[in-house]
Amino acid sequence: MGGMTKFSRPSVSTRRAIARLALAGSTLGALASFGCGGDDGANQSTGTNYALASVVIDPDGNRTTYVQTIESLDAGPFDNGSAIELPGNGVVMTHGKDIFVGMAEEPTWVRYTAGETGIAETGRLSLLNTGATYIDYGYAIVDDTTAISVISAVPSVVVWNPQTMEIKGEIPLPHLVREGYELEVWTTAEHDGLVYIPGRWADWTGGKIFPGVSMTIVDPKTMTVVAHAEDDRCASGGRPVFDAAGNAYVMGDGRTYSIQMFANASGGTAPDNCLLRIKKGATDFDPNYFYTLPSLTGGLQSITELDTAADGTGIAFAKMFYPDKLPADVKPVDFAFWDMPAHKTWRLHLTEPPTAEEVEGAPFSTIGFKAAAVDGRLFSPEAGSPSTSDVYEIDPAANTATLRFQMDGYFYGIYKLE
Repeated sequence: MGGMTKFSRPSVSTRRAIARLALAGSTLGALASFGCGGDDGANQSTGTNYALASVVIDPDGNRTTYVQTIESLDAGPFDNGSAIELPGNGVVMTHGKDIFVGMAEEPTWVRYTAGETGIAETGRLSLLNTGATYIDYGYAIVDDTTAISVISAVPSVVVWNPQTMEIKGEIPLPHLVREGYELEVWTTAEHDGLVYIPGRWADWTGGKIFPGVSMTIVDPKTMTVVAHAEDDRCASGGRPVFDAAGNAYVMGDGRTYSIQMFANASGGTAPDNCLLRIKKGATDFDPNYFYTLPSLTGGLQSITELDTAADGTGIAFAKMFYPDKLPADVKPVDFAFWDMPAHKTWRLHLTEPPTAEEVEGAPFSTIGFKAAAVDGRLFSPEAGSPSTSDVYEIDPAANTATLRFQMDGYFYGIYKLE
C-alpha cells in the first residue's frame, strides 16, 4: 500500500493538538457566565429547557464549539449569538440543570448551571494529574455523584463526582494498548450502573483499521473491569444499544467504512459490517448472534455506529452508504466520499433475526457529527451547508424523519435540562 499519504486523515488527538497550537493564548475567563437565548440571537427565546451545541469549522480547519440554552425546539433557526464559545472540539453532557463541558485545550471539565437569568459557572475539575492533556470523547454520567472520563492516551477511566467536582479514583485499562495503532474510545455509554467502552484502533498514516470489535465493561462503584469482550467477525464496533431484556447490541461499522475504504484503495478485502450481541449478564459476545449489514439492507454497508432514541427499546438507527449516489469522479478510496450526500438513515429492530428499513423522509446526507436523543426522539443532522445544519426529528415508532429546526454550524448535540 505505497503512497498511503493520500489517505491520511489526522486522528482525533492529532486534530486536537493542531487546534491547541493554532489557538494558543485563548483564555477561558470569558466563559464564567453567559445569557441564554437572548435578543442577540435571531428567533431565539429565553429559557433553559434544552442545551444546544454546535461546532463551527473555519476555512483553515480550526474548530470552535458553541453551547447555548433554549426554551423550545420550535424557536429556531438558532444562531450562536448568545452561546458560550470554546476553542476546539469540546465535549458536552448534562445532568439535571447542570451542563458539563470538557475542554479540548486542556484536561478540564467545567460545570455550568442553568437558572432563570442565564447560565453561570459553578465548578471545575482538572484531570491534569491523571495523564490527560485534553478531555477525551469517552465520558458518561452514571448518577448524581458518579461520572467517568476515559483517557485513551493512558489508557484509564477516571471516576469523579459531578457534585463536588473531585476525582474519586482511576481504573487502569492496559488491555486497550495495541502496538502500531491509536486507541479511540468514542461514544462510551452507561446502562444499569455499568459503563460500556468501545475500543477502536486506527493507523491513519498506514491506512489500517484493527480488524476486530472490542467492548470493555467497567463498574465505577467498585472501580473494577467487569469484562472485556472481543470479536473478530467484523471491525471497529461503536456504542451499544440495549433491548428491554438488557441485552447489548453492537455494530461493527468498520470505523465509518474506513476499513472497507482502505481495502477498496489497495485491492484487498474487508469484512462486512455486522451486528453482534452481548447477552444480559454475559461477559463476551454471543457466538450464535451474527448478522451482516448487507444481508439486512439488500447489499448496503453501514457507515455510522448505532444510535437510539431511548435505550431499552431495542430500536436503533444508523446511516447506510449508497455507492451509486457518489459523483462519477468520487470513489470510496479516500475520505472525500464522506462529504458526499450518499448516505441515508435506516431503522434497525434489534431482534432475532434483526430487521432494517429506510427511515421515511430522511434525505441523503453527508457524514457529520452524531445524532442526539431527546424526549424519546432522535435528532439527526441530515442536511445543510458547510456553515449550517438542517436537523431532522426521527420518530422511532412511525419510522419517519421530519425537518425540525435549522442552526448555525454543525449540529453537535441537544440535551434536555431537567
